[in-house]
Amino acid sequence: MYETFIDLDELVVRCRDKQAKKIIQEAVACYRTGAFRSCIVSTWNAVVFDFLHKLRELELLENTEASKLLKDFENLSLASDLKVRELWKFESEIPNKALSTFELISPMEKSDIERLFEDRSRCAHPSMVSLEEPFEATAELARYHLRSAVMHLLQRPPVQGRSALNQIWQAIKSEYFPTDIENAVSSLSKGPLARARCSLIKNVVIGLTKSLLNEELPEDERERQFAALNAVSKMYPKETNETLNAQLSTIILRVVDTGWDKVIIYLDTVKAWESTSEPCQIKARTFIERLDIYEEKSSYFTQKLSIQKVDLLVKASRIDFLTSTVINKFQIPFKDLLFVKKHCYDKQFNAKIINPLLRKFIPQASFTELITILTNDDQVFNEEIESYFKDKIKESPVKNIISSLQRCENEKINKLSKDFLKSKIKDASLDELILIKEYFEYFDDEFEEQDKDIIELHKVIETYLYKLVKECTFEEIDQLWELKSQYPDINIDEHINFLLKTNVSNIIDAFMKSGTFATAKSNASLLSKIVDFLTPVQWDYILKAFCSNNQIYNSFGCPDIFISMFKKSVEMHGNVQPYWLSFREKLDSLNDTDINRLKQVIDSYQPI
Repeated sequence: MYETFIDLDELVVRCRDKQAKKIIQEAVACYRTGAFRSCIVSTWNAVVFDFLHKLRELELLENTEASKLLKDFENLSLASDLKVRELWKFESEIPNKALSTFELISPMEKSDIERLFEDRSRCAHPSMVSLEEPFEATAELARYHLRSAVMHLLQRPPVQGRSALNQIWQAIKSEYFPTDIENAVSSLSKGPLARARCSLIKNVVIGLTKSLLNEELPEDERERQFAALNAVSKMYPKETNETLNAQLSTIILRVVDTGWDKVIIYLDTVKAWESTSEPCQIKARTFIERLDIYEEKSSYFTQKLSIQKVDLLVKASRIDFLTSTVINKFQIPFKDLLFVKKHCYDKQFNAKIINPLLRKFIPQASFTELITILTNDDQVFNEEIESYFKDKIKESPVKNIISSLQRCENEKINKLSKDFLKSKIKDASLDELILIKEYFEYFDDEFEEQDKDIIELHKVIETYLYKLVKECTFEEIDQLWELKSQYPDINIDEHINFLLKTNVSNIIDAFMKSGTFATAKSNASLLSKIVDFLTPVQWDYILKAFCSNNQIYNSFGCPDIFISMFKKSVEMHGNVQPYWLSFREKLDSLNDTDINRLKQVIDSYQPI
């Protein structure tokens, strides 16, 4: 910030006020022609104009002292009898006002500005070192005053000190302060932190650090503070590093034990761990060693990892002196390591910490677990995993293989899985074959046209599907109904009817013995499928069971199913069969809304 040598043109560029910049240009021109007296006088004039410009800016911020001072100056300037002595006094008080009233400069800087005013008076008025020797301004003196004027006043905004600090805090507390570093830099560089003094930078860095390490703030405000601190570090890296090197360890060691999670987050986010002392590092390692990464409410047998604490360890792993401690912390069961890898999206953390720990578990892992371990960032690690897939895939259920295919991006593993599914078709169960069929139908959607291999694959699947359907027993009829509902075009009605027709007695017997409301409804639904095959005697058994089994007549849904069965019976025979009439008489002993609706339907088909 404070360069050892600054080019004169650079000094001109740093001036904020246009009028002051113009006068500084004149001063530089005088310097270059050797008119050092004129250079010093112009430099002071630039200071006066810059000071007045700052007063106007402060007046807009409703600073009453600035308004009063401006009014005094205007009264003096516009007086008919120009009050030279009062104007000289006004100018002479600028250094003191800049320091005490507005905190624009520091005490040391005030001395430089006062020296400029004194030398300006020597240069603007006849001055003698002795009677024979007039005052001579040197090039070194003129350049010194040029630099002091620009660096202490002309380059800075009108607020410094406590006022500047308050303005910065207000800006950061605003909900609209940016949370990304680049925008935070843009925002802060337009305010008091533009060309700020070291003391202001130091106060901002220390203030933000203490707040982030000690205060309980909403997450959005913490994000704004971190953005502001990183922005200041980017704007003034040297000053920020010097401040943290001198103060950070002292601040950290005063943090209460329950607040050390904030220390880890701070060190990771600000990248300031190099500024910490050995006692700080020891305390940080001890904190990580004692951190319980399992949720407090979980039992011994069902321990559950805390996502929040795992995230904290991820941050700690990026701090060099904590990396080995974090690795020791993750000496946990295989299933928990898989959980961490699945829920952690930090590629560097997985590659550096988790993958090496998982390597020893690879031989014992299942197919699904191996899929979870796969990574896109470590090909050598993947090759180790791939060597186990051929054996593990044979032990994995088809549904797990298909599920893995849908989320695995490894082409080699996907091809191996698809080839295995194709080889599995001949030996698959009906459930497995349905899953395979669904997967390859979904897979076809990725291509605009089916190639010959895919068409042939579907033919093979259809062939074995029909074969398995014909082998299904009555106990598997629910699978057939589900298959029919999913694929209406599959011609399996003949086999379903065969199973129903050859198991009428079993269906009736199951219905009569219904032991719950749910099974009664399910058995009644199956009865409705065999209406075409029922004899009068069988109808008689069924209708008697309806009236005598309270699990049937009280079952929600059974009356509606019997309404449909009654209508189908009438449609088949062209009239109401006698067994329905005797059934109707028995229903009078039952009184329920659904039963009454069944009565009304039967009555509607009888002559009045």
